[in-house]
Amino acid sequence: MKNFRKKIIVIWVVISARTVSVSAQRPIKVPNEFSIFGGGGYSFNYYQKPLRGVYGISSKGFNADFGAGFTAFAGKNIGFHIGLGFGMYQLNALVDSFTFVTPDYGIAPNLFGADQPYDLYTTLSGYKEKHTIYFLTIPLMLQFQTMPPKSKSAYHSGIKKSFYAMTGVKLNFLIKKQYEMEIEELKNMAYFTQLDNWAGTQIFVGLGHFKGNTSNSQHKIFMPVFTFEAGIKWYLFKKANLYTGAYFDCGLNDPTKSSRKPASNYTSENNLADLSLLEFYNNSFLMGVGIKLRLAFFNPAKCWPCR
Repeated sequence: MKNFRKKIIVIWVVISARTVSVSAQRPIKVPNEFSIFGGGGYSFNYYQKPLRGVYGISSKGFNADFGAGFTAFAGKNIGFHIGLGFGMYQLNALVDSFTFVTPDYGIAPNLFGADQPYDLYTTLSGYKEKHTIYFLTIPLMLQFQTMPPKSKSAYHSGIKKSFYAMTGVKLNFLIKKQYEMEIEELKNMAYFTQLDNWAGTQIFVGLGHFKGNTSNSQHKIFMPVFTFEAGIKWYLFKKANLYTGAYFDCGLNDPTKSSRKPASNYTSENNLADLSLLEFYNNSFLMGVGIKLRLAFFNPAKCWPCR
């Protein structure tokens, strides 16, 4: 009987030891997350290689978006995120002036007893654009995070955190993109090449200062965006985590490029009646930076060691 009891005790000790060992070695399992997000910040256009004769380019605006998403974790450090949201950009662009020359634009009859050819020097001043964009967005992103907390209390204490970074693309389907354009002033000067002389006050032949015009149009178009986000993941609640981060977005195409016309199309007051977006750069990229908040919910039953 004694030997039997000893055997039972030995078996119980061995089983207990193995159980503790397995529990201690049990890997951390990060649960999948459903989340809601929102954010906003500053927007601007990066203009690459302004065209000749274009001066004083600037832009500024704001952006915002909100929506919901799902993150599936393939391990404790990596996950795949997909979402659906709604957002907007508003951007104001300004060009101080366009200056261009139209050679052999016309001939002034009977000037100094002869017909005199001239080149037309045109300056468009105070060109403004206002862009208002509303879009549906589908983010497709890869998420990296540092090691989650190893103790159960980390998911309940409200003081534990890890660092995360996300990168990928946002597929932005534009619901509405409206443009407003304005030119404050058009100025024409004639240079008579054979006389080496200028004229700029003959309003009746289109020389001098003329008031500008405004116009607007809208388009629906697709705009993919590269995105990067990084910040802190806070383990605040039993069933939820809070992400606080900063993001950077960069548009991968220019939705307005095919709609722009050369400034040289607008050499007279009459041309301004059909004002369009003007071409003043080789390439343009819409940028956005800001703050992003994401509240993520998970099932504690699917998580180790948080349950």
